Parts: sequence; structure tokens; C-alpha cells
Amino acid sequence: MKNVTRFLLAVGLGLTLFSAVGSADPSKGGKIIDKLLMRSGGCPIPASRVAMAHSVAEWAKIYKEGKMEEEIQKLCHKKEPLPKITNKKYAKDVYDYLSTYAYDSGGVPA
Repeated sequence: MKNVTRFLLAVGLGLTLFSAVGSADPSKGGKIIDKLLMRSGGCPIPASRVAMAHSVAEWAKIYKEGKMEEEIQKLCHKKEPLPKITNKKYAKDVYDYLSTYAYDSGGVPA
């Protein structure tokens, strides 16, 4: 009985520690948008206003269709291509930021 309890405690602790590693980070997504869009002169509006342009469900649909860059380009009113922000390395963080601070999410960027 004592060994089973220790084993279950170890498994629970292990799952707790490793579950946060694979999740996306909204603050990282906001920094990516700010760095690659605003500072490069590509977009005149702040990342928070880009996020508030759609609801959570709309951003989810845009993300699943792979059209985040196109949508952000439309929101920035730019005809020339913007810097790549949604490659595989950054896409989940950018999406997490956009959905966390969408107009119906209740989130307020700091």
C-alpha cells in the first residue's frame, strides 16, 4: 500500500511539472507581434487592437484555416507582405495571444 501511494504521488507530481512545458504563452505571442510587426514599421496599430478585431471563435477559425498572416495584413491595411510571424515556431504563441485578448474573451493586455 505504501509503495502504491508513493508511485501515485510521483506520477501526479510528474504530470504537474511536465504539463506546463507544452503550452503556449500569450505574453510571448504579444512580444512576437510587437517585435516583428510594429517595430519593423509593418503595422500602425498595436497588437492589442489586432487581437480585439475578432472574437475567440473567429480567431480559432482563422488559425485552423492557416490564414492568420493574411488576416493580420488586412487589419494593418498593408498591401505589401508583412514579416512572417506565424511559422511553426511562433504560430501557437501568436494564436494564444490573439485568442486571449479577443474582444469577447474578457482579457485585458497589460
